Amino acid sequence: MFTIREEVDYTESVEAFKTEETVKLEPWGMSYDHLRLTIKGIPNTPYENGSFMFEVKMGDNYPFEPPYVYCHTLLWHPNIDSSIPPGKINICLDLINPELVGKVDIKTGASGWTPSKTLTNIIEALKGQIHCEPPFFNPGDPLNFEAGEQALHNYSKYENKAKDWTKKYAMN
Repeated sequence: MFTIREEVDYTESVEAFKTEETVKLEPWGMSYDHLRLTIKGIPNTPYENGSFMFEVKMGDNYPFEPPYVYCHTLLWHPNIDSSIPPGKINICLDLINPELVGKVDIKTGASGWTPSKTLTNIIEALKGQIHCEPPFFNPGDPLNFEAGEQALHNYSKYENKAKDWTKKYAMN
């Protein structure tokens, strides 16, 4: 059962990204509280030409708690850990971390979820991660520590592995 807020957020996001070829949002089934988000990699990133699929589930306490967001596409990324199984969080992003609701990181200025944030905010942040845009692409605060270390200290090794994984898992 979804609420008006979920339908409004979905409609707002579809409208916000309707002219963007890199973002596709659609219901997972028949409802606005369970969504499939696909973000395409852009040129000059290790994720170029890849299609990365995310599942977004808005829970019973939405918008007072962030939606559950899970990346289903295997990828080599400092802030997304493909080895974490479904049902758990595999994306390092303050905005969707349930432990950071209403909190702000003093050092970075990153903030956790608040009811005033929307699905559009989440999509912008995830797009920033896939498109390697700081502050969303953040190897200094990794979930996948090996990818983070490579991105910081041996970028060419990181980039080669990320490109390989993109070809293997994110291209049709």
